[in-house]
Amino acid sequence: MRKLGFMLLILAMLLMSGCWGRVELNDLSIVTASAIDKMEDGKYLLTLQIAVPTMLGPASGSGSGGSGSGDGNKATVVVSEKGVTMLDACRRLQKKLPRQLFFSHSRIIIIGEELAREGVAPVLDFFVRYRESRLRSYILFSEGRAADILKINAKWEKISAEEIREEEKRHIAIRIYLKDFFNMLLTDGCEPIAAQVGLRQSEVENKDGSSGGEMNTVISGAAVFRKDKLVGWLDDAETRGALWLRNELKTSIVTVEIPKDKGGGNISALAVRKATKIKPILRGGKLRIQADIYMENTVYENNSPLDMSDPKVIQYVEQELELETKRRIQSTIEKAQTTFNSDFFGFGNAVYRAYPKAWNRQYKDKWDDVFPELQVDVNAHAKVVHTGLTNKSMITVE
Repeated sequence: MRKLGFMLLILAMLLMSGCWGRVELNDLSIVTASAIDKMEDGKYLLTLQIAVPTMLGPASGSGSGGSGSGDGNKATVVVSEKGVTMLDACRRLQKKLPRQLFFSHSRIIIIGEELAREGVAPVLDFFVRYRESRLRSYILFSEGRAADILKINAKWEKISAEEIREEEKRHIAIRIYLKDFFNMLLTDGCEPIAAQVGLRQSEVENKDGSSGGEMNTVISGAAVFRKDKLVGWLDDAETRGALWLRNELKTSIVTVEIPKDKGGGNISALAVRKATKIKPILRGGKLRIQADIYMENTVYENNSPLDMSDPKVIQYVEQELELETKRRIQSTIEKAQTTFNSDFFGFGNAVYRAYPKAWNRQYKDKWDDVFPELQVDVNAHAKVVHTGLTNKSMITVE
């Protein structure tokens, strides 16, 4: 009896050995980026950028990086297929590939404008449910077809998706993970916002005066949503204003124009955000938002005759930097309230945290009516901490 129990134990241990479901690396099609568009027939067009493992080693002298159609010299291949759902498109794509699709290394998700304006919730439902999805993938939106973005050859990395990822990591524009987008969709008093990615031709002047060159992917501006539907775009300056108020801006270049009675010219400074404080104030039944922006500035260029060694000049420059920063932020607030009626700053959520009872009783159900009329007081606090390697302008020295 004891021997029988021992044999059963050994048999159970053999059955529990966990390598039956393994999939070898050379049997996988590793997806590095996904693009989704809506077609005229109502179907989804799913475009995947898939890595070619043999081409991802150390760079060779032939310069074979980039993404393309897979001619044997490319680091990625790009494949597309239509489907009535995302999973249907995946199934149809799988028929074209000799290896199993694997999404766990996908770092970029790009959604086209037409689909975004109809609503992204149905298509994002796939990424929530699918166990291989990376919630830390960056989500971006394109003004044209998203598929076109993935077809551009990489210039600086082996994979074009990695170039987009590096741009996002450097806080060139707003940086939103897939999980952040979901969180904004599900949070009361905060509308979604994400980066805009597009194609731009490198400006190379030809002999005839025309410009040309290869197309490059560029992250510029932001996509603004109400619920899950795209309602418009912010340009670069307006996106900076949004980043200030969302407490997400790392650095920004601020240039102030010096009036002619002070000698004229411009002063450019690198502004580093120290803190952004959003404070809702509810008094006498009237709600307003007080936004305080604190930043430190380093002057990197001064082509005016102002002498930066003079404390009065420093104080004047700080005031001008504050006015310019405030102008940018107010411009973004005005567009959010009057053009989009989209609270992508999260003011409503700040009201909920400060006054939860008043939010649930007065504002939650009618925030779309309250937000366009909301008073927002912006106070910028700038401090010049460095003036570069010299104080006096070259104009003054001359």
